[in-house]
Amino acid sequence: MKNVLIRGEYSPKPFRKAMHTKPEKFFILTILLCMCFFTIAHAQSTYLPSGHEWHHFIQRMEIKSGGNSSQLHFALRPLERKGMMEFLQQADTTARRITQTDRRMIQAIGQSTAEWSDAPVDSSIRKWTGPFYKTPSDLFRYHDDDFFLVINPVLHLEAGSGFNGSLNPYVNTRGVEIRGMIDEKIGFYSYLADNQARFPNYVRAKITSQQGAIPGEGWNIPFGDQGYDFFTARGYIAFQATKNIGFQFGQDRNMLGYGERSLILSDYSNNYLFLKINTRLWRFHYQNKFARLVDFPLRTFGGRMFDAKYMASHTLSFNISPRVQLGLFENVVFGRSDLNSQRTFELHYLNPVIFYRAMEHHIGDPDKVALGMFWRWIAGHRMAFYGQFYADDFHIGDIKYDLDYFLYNTGLRSDRKYDQRASFRHKFGFQKGFHWVDFLGIDNLDIQVEGNWVRPFTYSHYDVDGSRLRPAANYSHYSQALAHPLGANFSELMLQARYMPHPDWALNATMYSARQGMDSLEVNMGGNIFSDYTTRIGDYGHTFLQGEIRDLLMLRAEISWQWRPKIWFDLSYTLRNEQFMGADINSGYLMVGLRANALRRVHWF
Repeated sequence: MKNVLIRGEYSPKPFRKAMHTKPEKFFILTILLCMCFFTIAHAQSTYLPSGHEWHHFIQRMEIKSGGNSSQLHFALRPLERKGMMEFLQQADTTARRITQTDRRMIQAIGQSTAEWSDAPVDSSIRKWTGPFYKTPSDLFRYHDDDFFLVINPVLHLEAGSGFNGSLNPYVNTRGVEIRGMIDEKIGFYSYLADNQARFPNYVRAKITSQQGAIPGEGWNIPFGDQGYDFFTARGYIAFQATKNIGFQFGQDRNMLGYGERSLILSDYSNNYLFLKINTRLWRFHYQNKFARLVDFPLRTFGGRMFDAKYMASHTLSFNISPRVQLGLFENVVFGRSDLNSQRTFELHYLNPVIFYRAMEHHIGDPDKVALGMFWRWIAGHRMAFYGQFYADDFHIGDIKYDLDYFLYNTGLRSDRKYDQRASFRHKFGFQKGFHWVDFLGIDNLDIQVEGNWVRPFTYSHYDVDGSRLRPAANYSHYSQALAHPLGANFSELMLQARYMPHPDWALNATMYSARQGMDSLEVNMGGNIFSDYTTRIGDYGHTFLQGEIRDLLMLRAEISWQWRPKIWFDLSYTLRNEQFMGADINSGYLMVGLRANALRRVHWF
């Protein structure tokens, strides 16, 4: 059968029956069975949208409280609204040095999360609006003992100007956001938006490198002059099976960690279908995720359907002490579609408590298994230190080669015992950072510093079946990284300052710097996670930042004013410099925008 690797045009051919695999139907069947068997359910909440700015405020209040919240584990994002409100209502009385802005933010969040808040309803109701805007934060809200419903319009209009020969960027988003709860047992959420946008040159370059996929989005159609037309759809249902076990099933994104970036699982890529199980006991939060990903733009079977790939993960977060939180993570990604068969979900990985490496050995070592760790220490009531470690592979036998080189290079050994060092098998990355709230005693000024380092070939995989296709088991979805957007073989430093002197004013400034080793003369140097790592040269000598060096520097400043609840006016300026193979590219963009119930759209890459 002919293999098609490009984005295809409309085809009237029906989907092949083989595409609708029984394991894929397992997600839906599991939800239906759980809803039938667990007739006595407990109160269930929806979640904050991924990337919501309230996440920063929740972490700020957690640090000011001097300890980890018992209601939620912040690293497992997005956060549940119910646990978020329970924590904020507690923090309002227990946290130290609560500012006036903090209290007004807690009140504003409570007004917008009425299903879980005891905050009084704003009395400034305008009779001429009829059934709409009875509460300032929502276009339409209905709440009784059996049913809760909120409907809000989504609007994001942004336009600006740039220099260095680029066309002026803009964003035009219109949509609707719906969330609700039935009988306080089943929660649901839906977000639908139509978008047209023209991005800066560096973002369009990233889209090209991602086979035409917009960062954070999916399939699109060229629109106007260098513009894109695309549709965004997210939605899920959630219910509590028992007091301590909850389910979430839908199409959305997830993130693990405390920082702006995540080397374990980020919300950079497009939305994906998943089933998530949250189990909370004592100091533990154990989370299972089973996801169906898309190997865009591969279509080995022709027609209109992109190839499927899959992910399963276990995450355990544990409050070691009131100030220290530790998390463990294991993950497997698999997808071996070739010209003869479509890979289905591996049923062995449905076991929610098994060790994936042992199971991968059991079925023949074809898939990509990774381990990770994340942690945070809250020091006092002002600072928190956090970090991550991610490892695809780590060969104990190769450590002696690196240790031998280190001893020789530092003068502790006169001669080297081994010729080898820097094995390609050492595929890992680590992160470290800290938050400082009310920096230097300045109320509502928060500082965050974060560094990320990832070795070559991390997140990549190999062509399992010899089909000469892009390895499906690399750590990606829809041609976008599931971890850090840069991929691998890079170092990154980020400094960010957030100042909110008033709940209606937000000022942010960010400095971002990165260095990455790129492929040299079409030789795989380990930075591109989509390349087959068997195309490398040799097993040793693969050092950090090898290849052609690309340097990135970006400065961004923005100021936002909230005119009415959830309606913001934004002004931002971005200055960017890229140096690669003798080229020195400078670009800058001034943007003005209006957002209503919409999240900021910031492209760093």
